[in-house]
Amino acid sequence: MEILRIAALALCAVILIVLVKSYKPEFGVYTAIGCSLLILYFLVDSLKYAFSYMAELYERLDYGKAYFPIIIKILAIAYITEFTAQLCRDAGESSIASKVELAGKVIIFCVAIPVFLSILNLVEQLL
Repeated sequence: MEILRIAALALCAVILIVLVKSYKPEFGVYTAIGCSLLILYFLVDSLKYAFSYMAELYERLDYGKAYFPIIIKILAIAYITEFTAQLCRDAGESSIASKVELAGKVIIFCVAIPVFLSILNLVEQLL
């Protein structure tokens, strides 16, 4: 049912943006950003459930506990990067959106270096 609230909010925001842009085009971006933040607020309950599930899963792991936080960090970076880039595109700043995406990719690479090193060590041991 959460998606219905989000879809209704998004449709109302689109209608409002169209109306606002006809009078003050610069306020359309602010309306889109406000709607995006409201959607994030509605997702907080779902995120709480997901984080509690992930914590339970982490406790049950016997092997690979060191990599679990890295995977969570990478997912968070990817979602934040995508959300920010889409907001930039909505504001008409596609060049900034591209830079945000590049920064996200570089940060994901840096965070994932321990996983790469572990894989290389494993391959070295097998050879």
